[in-house]
Amino acid sequence: MITEHEKPEKYERRHGPDLLCRAFSWLAVFGWLLFIAGMVLAHYARPELDTGLVRYWGIEIRSDWHPQLTVYLQYLLWAAACVSGLSLILNQLRLRRRGDHLHFNIVILLLSSIGLLLYLYRQV
Repeated sequence: MITEHEKPEKYERRHGPDLLCRAFSWLAVFGWLLFIAGMVLAHYARPELDTGLVRYWGIEIRSDWHPQLTVYLQYLLWAAACVSGLSLILNQLRLRRRGDHLHFNIVILLLSSIGLLLYLYRQV
């Protein structure tokens, strides 16, 4: 039996990642999937390119953002921002040990989602 004097100074009671640590990874993956789906939707919702060939042949193009797809895009971006914000809050509550770290990709996801939302609100 180990007495108090024989115990190492830094005794780690955690044995591997627990459910909350795994949830950070799954929240990050889910948030990035939402963001990627939003980028695919942004491709179809954005105004069409006006090239010289299009003008020469007189093809009509859409010069504004597609209204319905833009609404779906905003929902996806808000969901990605909320998932990343929730993950950041849970991560801050969890950071107690030296081995714990802030997940940088979640910060990038939050900034990217908010940046694209600001761009959309300015354009539409």
